[in-house]
Order: sequence, then C-alpha cells, then structure tokens
Amino acid sequence: MPDTAPLLPYLVFDFDSTFTQVEGLDELADIALQGQPDRAERVGQIKALTDRGMAGEIGFQESLTKRLALLGANRRHLAPLVAHLQTKVSESIRRNGDFFRQYADRIYVVSSGFREFIEPVVAEFGIAANHVLANTFTFDAEGNITGCDPANVLSRDGGKIRQLVLLDLAGPVYVLGDGYTDYQIREAGMAHRFYAYTENVSRPSVVAHADEVLPTFDEFLYQLKLPMTLSYPKNRIKVLLLENPDARAAELFRHEGYQVEEVKGGLDEDELIARIEGVSILGIRSKTQVTQRVLDAANRLIGIGAFCIGTNQIDLTGAMRKGVAVFNAPFSNTRSVVELALGEIIMLARRIPEKNPKMHLGEWDKSAGGSFEIRGKTLGIIGYGNIGSQLSVVAEAVGMKVVYYDVAEKLQLGNAVKCKTLEELLPQADVVTLHIDGRPDNQNFFGAKEFALM
Repeated sequence: MPDTAPLLPYLVFDFDSTFTQVEGLDELADIALQGQPDRAERVGQIKALTDRGMAGEIGFQESLTKRLALLGANRRHLAPLVAHLQTKVSESIRRNGDFFRQYADRIYVVSSGFREFIEPVVAEFGIAANHVLANTFTFDAEGNITGCDPANVLSRDGGKIRQLVLLDLAGPVYVLGDGYTDYQIREAGMAHRFYAYTENVSRPSVVAHADEVLPTFDEFLYQLKLPMTLSYPKNRIKVLLLENPDARAAELFRHEGYQVEEVKGGLDEDELIARIEGVSILGIRSKTQVTQRVLDAANRLIGIGAFCIGTNQIDLTGAMRKGVAVFNAPFSNTRSVVELALGEIIMLARRIPEKNPKMHLGEWDKSAGGSFEIRGKTLGIIGYGNIGSQLSVVAEAVGMKVVYYDVAEKLQLGNAVKCKTLEELLPQADVVTLHIDGRPDNQNFFGAKEFALM
C-alpha cells in the first residue's frame, strides 16, 4: 500500500489572548460599563482578576465568579463585543486563516471564556460549533448576565482538564495557550505538548512550564513543517535600529512580529561588527558607517534602511555584491531643509548673525548698512533634486530669481532657468546653495576658484 501522510496532531487552542489579542470578558466590561462613573475602576478590577487567574495566582473559579459580579453586562452588549473581537484576532492567526479552514477537523477551541462571543469569531476560520468548548452565560428576564452555567465543567477549577477527558481524543494532542490553565492540561497528562503562546502576552509562570514558546503561530507552523502563509516566521528575523529613527519604525516592526533591538546612538565599526551577527535588517542614520568589514560580518543581512537622505555612509558596492538591498528616505527632511535654507539666506542678507550677539549684550545696532532684501536677488542652486527643486519654488515665492545647475537632466519648476555649467551659474548668483551628497567626487567641491567667479 502507498504511504499516507501522518495525521496532524489535535490542536487545542485557548481563545482569550491566544486566538484573539485581548481578553473577551475585559472587553465586554469595557463595552457594558460605558457611561458608568466607576467604569475605569471596575474594568481595572476585572483585568487584574483576569491576569491573576491566568498566571495561576488564584483559582479559576474564584477569578470567574468575581469578574462576573463586576461585569454589569446585558445580552445586547454581545453583538458589539463580537464585532470588536472579530477585528482583534491575533495577526499571525489571521494571516494563516487558510490553515485553520483546511484542518478544522483537527482543531478545537477549549476556553474558559464564553461560547456566546467565541463561536461567531472562530466560525470565520471554519471551526465548527461542536469544536468550540466554552462556558455559557445565564441571563435574567431582562437579558442581564447573571453568571454562567454551573453544570459546565469549564466553569470550575480544573475545567479544561475535565473537558479534555470528556473529549477523549485518539492521537497526539498539542495545546496552544497563554494561561496557566492551558499548561495544566499538559501537567495532567491530557496533552503531549504545551506551547506557551506569547504573541499578545507573555506570562513568566506559564512560559517556565512550556515545552516550546511561540512568539507567533507562524513559528508553530514552521517548526512542524505545516502549510503557512509566510515562507519564514517573522519572529526569527532580527531588526537592529540605530541612532534614534522615528519611534514608529520600531513600532511597525514589532507589530508585524519581528525581533527588534534599538540602540540610541550610533556605533563605530567594531561595535557594529560585534552586534551585526544574526541581524537581517539594519536601520541607521548618517553617523553609522557600514563598511566592507561590517558587511563581511553580517551573516544574515538582507536589507539596510538609511533613515536619511544620503547613502554615502554605506559601502554600496559591497552591499550590491553581497545582495543586500539598500533604501534611503529622500523626502524625509526635504521641507525642513528648504525652510532652514531660506531662513539662513534671509538672516545672512539681513546680517542677523552679526547683529544678534550685540543685542544679547545690550547693544542695539540700528544700522541697515550692508543689509539687503532678498527680493530681486538671484539664487543659484547647485543640485536640483528633491530639496533644490522645492527651494526653487519657495525662493521664487518670496521674489528671488532662480538659476540652477545639475549634472543630471532635470525639469525646471516655475520660472527657474537651467545653466549648463557652474561657470555659467556663478557670475549670475547673489546667493548659492549646495545640495550634493558626500561621495568622494564631491570633496572640495566649492573653493577659491568658484568664489572668484561670483
């Protein structure tokens, strides 16, 4: 007979903070208590009880009873809760939704949460109602939630263990969850492996007992060589960010599941070599130098992001030979630099740097000698890229005539006039601005010869 592929182990998922990013009861309290003066206090108490129960600090039954007493929710609050939870499915689980639909017959959701909000959320992933094992609410005549069904084994301490006994699954059972009650299934011998799921929350008391720690569901699929959306788990990809780039960079990388290390300052060559091993993505600004030695030590580097305009701090030839993509941010400070350049032009024309120190010493120099309006003056722009071309527009707006020179063919904006050579531009210019990068060819670009032409 031909070989048949082994069946997937039964996968038992927790719901709160595992399948979803949040705790269902906490979110229900937040909805139900809107407009109540003690909302913040009660929601805080519920969250604290949730955390203590999940960490194994208090019994589950005690935690559940006290939380339900604080809840103050009604049946009408369940629909908005479900809609909210559907937007809070864990990112890596949502990303691998096809896996759940394909293997739904091998997947169970066993939760101490409540069927009323769990079932409609997991249904989107092909998980049938009879594979959802959870508590159920009890209601009074007005639809107020009064508690939970006491006959349900999941409402009591050790409920998940009893539920697995009742399921009597024939074959290996792997439990994925964030709470101590999930580990207890493994401790009781009802599961072959326990995976501490830490994509949303990491509890030290749970992680300490895990067979494996899963930063994302991608990691689980990768380890078991199962079908996955990504070819490689993002949590295994290291990102090193230097020199304080915008905080949103680290936030976005972490949100996507990458490992992120931040270093506030720049690193010299030896310091960077010591840190670069295992790093796949490097983010720098203008201070850090990525040399050939650094590239030689970078065993997993695939991309360098320069959070600045220039790339002269990076050995581009070495990066190309190694197959490392390099990106810069050519528009990152364009407007800021243009405004500063125009401000400096005005200050120099008005002799502010000379007169300002006198004012600070109590001397009011009222002389306007040697001071000029910039209106009617000619601005010579050398380098008509993103900054130069925008400065051209702003300078024209304040009445300057603009001429420019660039080694590349560039379409002029407004009334700017292109010059074919520096020798053509400099005699016309009252003010010159340089917008060139730090490549070796641009060293000593402007000197006595150029000043003499003005």
